[in-house]
Amino acid sequence: MAAETGVKTFERKEAVTREEFDGVQFYQLAPGITTHPLIRSGKPCIKGTGLKVTDIVALKNFQGMKPADIAKYFEIDLAQVNDAMNYYASHSDYIDTDIQLDSLNHDQLAEAQYGSSGNPLLSRRESAS
Repeated sequence: MAAETGVKTFERKEAVTREEFDGVQFYQLAPGITTHPLIRSGKPCIKGTGLKVTDIVALKNFQGMKPADIAKYFEIDLAQVNDAMNYYASHSDYIDTDIQLDSLNHDQLAEAQYGSSGNPLLSRRESAS
């Protein structure tokens, strides 16, 4: 059917998950949730991906997305979204604090115009030289 419409379809392959990275083992925090000190600064992630639990929670809590829509958005299985939400249910204080800190960091960088050509921080450094 896809050949008739000219739309290519791709068969999803089983994800390859590593047990270690750079000689350091992944640590399983909960079913489907792992952490590693060299991946996403050790933040809880969906097993076999670099997708943080906070990314999934933020879309659900702040964008009002349904789990099926989140799974489609990130191209992951619904079970992986459910694993993240189950982890969040048990660790909401930690995840909520992490989201607040990310938001605060974003606001501070935006206020400093970080990355723009008119960055006042760079101007001060150049004038001090």
